[in-house]
Amino acid sequence: MKKMVAITALVSGAFLILTPRYILPACEYEGFSPMHCSDTARAEYVVGALLMLLGGILYFITSAKALITGAGAAILMYVVAYQLPDTFGYCHSSRMPCNYGMVPGIRFIAVAGALIMIVASVSLIKKIRKKGNQ
Repeated sequence: MKKMVAITALVSGAFLILTPRYILPACEYEGFSPMHCSDTARAEYVVGALLMLLGGILYFITSAKALITGAGAAILMYVVAYQLPDTFGYCHSSRMPCNYGMVPGIRFIAVAGALIMIVASVSLIKKIRKKGNQ
C-alpha cells in the first residue's frame, strides 16, 4: 500500500501532463487558435509536474504518517486539477476538442487519482491504529 501512493501520484501526474497535449489535446494543438483551454492545459502541466515530484518523494518515504500527509497533499492537487478548467476556462462548444476530450479526461484522472489516494490513506490509517493497539 505504501508504494501505491507514490506510484499513483507519479502515473496520474504523467497523465495530467500528457493528456492536454497528446492524449486528448486542447484546441490549440488541434489546429485552432490559442484560447482559454490552452491556459488550462498549461496549468494542468504544472499540477502534473508537482504530482510527479510528490510521487518521487513519496517513493522513498517509509513512515506511514508521512505517506498519509503526502496522500493528503496529492488529494488537494487532484481537487485543484479538477477545478482548473472552471478557473481558467475552456470552450463550451460541443464541437471543440477541449470540451469533449481534454476537460473530461482531466477530470477523470483527478477523480480516479483522488479515490485511489483516499483508499490508500484509509488503509494506512487502519494499519497505524492496528500497530498502536498491539
